[in-house]
Amino acid sequence: MTTRSPKTARPAKASKPFDLDAIEAEVAGEVFTFDYKGTSYTLPHIHDVDRRVLMAADQGEKAAMEELFRVGLAEEYEAFASQPMKLRTLNALFEAWLRHCGLEPGELRASTRS
Repeated sequence: MTTRSPKTARPAKASKPFDLDAIEAEVAGEVFTFDYKGTSYTLPHIHDVDRRVLMAADQGEKAAMEELFRVGLAEEYEAFASQPMKLRTLNALFEAWLRHCGLEPGELRASTRS
């Protein structure tokens, strides 16, 4: 039987901290544009939306979707929200926005729970 001597513990090397400022400074993702009732609207890449909005997904899918549109459309939101729109149309728009950003419907909600 061979016995091994325990390895001598080495002090951990100090690593360079992860630079979140560099991540924030990265170029924003490609915006998503859509037309509705004769008006063009622009939404940011979903990964460029403030995390606090994404956390709102816990309030329910429809509330989170509405908040994402409110924040994403910014000054355009009032004009967008004043237009009547069927829920299936809103769902189709939301799913197209997610796909544009490389996500599948349901993936955004799942990622906010991690």
